[in-house]
Amino acid sequence: MEKKSIDLRNLLMQINEHKQMNAKLALEFDCILETDDVTPLVKVINYAVNYIRQLTDQPMQISLNASMSGITIGFTAFTEALVLPELNPKVSEALAPYNAVLEQKGEPGNYTQLLISFNEENDFEK
Repeated sequence: MEKKSIDLRNLLMQINEHKQMNAKLALEFDCILETDDVTPLVKVINYAVNYIRQLTDQPMQISLNASMSGITIGFTAFTEALVLPELNPKVSEALAPYNAVLEQKGEPGNYTQLLISFNEENDFEK
């Protein structure tokens, strides 16, 4: 299958619009990912959105950043939840073709954050 260029900024904006999310977007331009199948990535992004949504009734922030080490998509929200649900291990499998990982950060009772980090070895343009 031939690889296609996926503009992650446009993808996140389309998902935001489709899901009618109450989210604040901070998205850098020129975050392009080369992939032959974007479907698993869309599913992981939806998983991250739904994971954060279950923990808060406040708006979430979705960020997209490019650096020398790679591209990062962040999903952050304030939460009063003291116990954060475990992440589904299948998410890591879904991100493997993109040379990406999902990381959970935060402070229970204050905020939670999920980060999808694409390693610099992936086919993307900085």
